[in-house]
Amino acid sequence: MLKFESFIFNPFAENTYVVYDDDTKDCVIIDPGCSTPGEENELFGFIDSQRLKPLMVISTHGHIDHILGNAAVKRRYGIKVAAHPDVRNDYESVRQQAMLFGLNTGAACELPDVDLQDGENIKVGNSTLEVICTPGHARGSISLYAEMEGWVFTGDALFCRSIGRTDLAGGDYAQLRESIKGRLFRLPDDTEVFSGHGESTTVFDEQRYNMYL
Repeated sequence: MLKFESFIFNPFAENTYVVYDDDTKDCVIIDPGCSTPGEENELFGFIDSQRLKPLMVISTHGHIDHILGNAAVKRRYGIKVAAHPDVRNDYESVRQQAMLFGLNTGAACELPDVDLQDGENIKVGNSTLEVICTPGHARGSISLYAEMEGWVFTGDALFCRSIGRTDLAGGDYAQLRESIKGRLFRLPDDTEVFSGHGESTTVFDEQRYNMYL
């Protein structure tokens, strides 16, 4: 079974997740948003103290707040960044996004090294994360479903009582609604939802109480 540790990073209060198998020590880092040396040290300190073995960085989408730490993690552990191929336009506009908020991207906007496809299974120790394409907030948005554990990491697609904004480039409300209702809401009701911002929720609660759907 998998475990995970979450961190809140950068001015956007973005949730970064380290998902790991406590037996094999394999781990993946989902959306490293660390934007300062102190935040990088917090992330690295956890990984190193637990003697984890990073396999890859996984980007749920290409917005700046979710990829600020990509370069630092790649450099530290010699691993690759994986994402859906449709994130490329957002990665290429990251420097423009950063200028609006006074952030330094460094090499964060380098294109991902590995393409992920819908339905692909990413092995982490003795468990897997299934890639579920959930576009609508951004091009190439994906969620990651840990069936054995009953978790789904939704990036900025679905939040507790809210959904990702669709007024940015690549956003589409109808597409996002279909991603959530047609893909995420088909998961078991008791599936725990861990989003890119804010607190966790469940599929059951969002089906019944999310006013945006």
